[in-house]
Amino acid sequence: MKVLRAIGNFFVRIGRWIRDTAWVQPLLIVGGIFAIVFSIPYITKWVQSWYVAGAEDVTYYNKFKLDLDGCDEKKSEADKLLQYLIDRNNGEATDKQIKEYGDKFFISFVQEDCASCESNYYGFEYLQKNWDKNGYDIDDDNKFGLHTIFLDTENDDGDNLFQKYFYDTYSEIFEETATSVEESFYFVNQSGESGSYKSELVNLEDSSTFSSPTVFLIDLTDNAPSYTNKFGVSEVLFAYDGTVKGSGSSSTRQAKAETLRNAWNHAEIFGKYNG
Repeated sequence: MKVLRAIGNFFVRIGRWIRDTAWVQPLLIVGGIFAIVFSIPYITKWVQSWYVAGAEDVTYYNKFKLDLDGCDEKKSEADKLLQYLIDRNNGEATDKQIKEYGDKFFISFVQEDCASCESNYYGFEYLQKNWDKNGYDIDDDNKFGLHTIFLDTENDDGDNLFQKYFYDTYSEIFEETATSVEESFYFVNQSGESGSYKSELVNLEDSSTFSSPTVFLIDLTDNAPSYTNKFGVSEVLFAYDGTVKGSGSSSTRQAKAETLRNAWNHAEIFGKYNG
């Protein structure tokens, strides 16, 4: 009986609390509605930041953007990514870092009002939509991965953040990449030392000549090619041509997606000498 009485008293107290505090509920509901209404402009502004009128490529790249804000103190989103490459090389990467970035992904250095960035975008978007299907087979179990860094980001004083701060912090990565990629099949197939691809690689060695678009394929897997440098950069592309199957144009999004797929798989022009 005592147990039943205790249970009964409990529900009686609950009932009294609901009765006595019922006036609070409308306030909570009204407060919640106002909170939602007042937050709408901020949510709208955040979503609108993804989209740039008349620039599909910028809208797309913004979805994968790593901000440079705070790179003067090495605290930007972009800093965290490149620091991850350094930490992986030193064996100091945390489980959290590895989970966040993974073993394989593209890094594309872009900017607004860049015709070649727009051309490259078609390949990325099409490959993402057709990842490991519709003939775009992927040789590993990794998901599509892309991070973008905008080279034309400026602070309130008009300083270019990439050139003034970010490049110097990670100059070793860029400078080593400029030389390590010369061991790749792609370098040889782009006419080696005599080709324009060589001069584009040299541009990586200075912040003032580093240009967009520049694409790094990071491969930190056990199957990365032997020429992959210690920071995981295995392939580098700039304004790349599409890979044509049969008759067709190298400028189509399908052809460009094929080139990116081949880079990811280290296949075709990225996997053998075509001379």
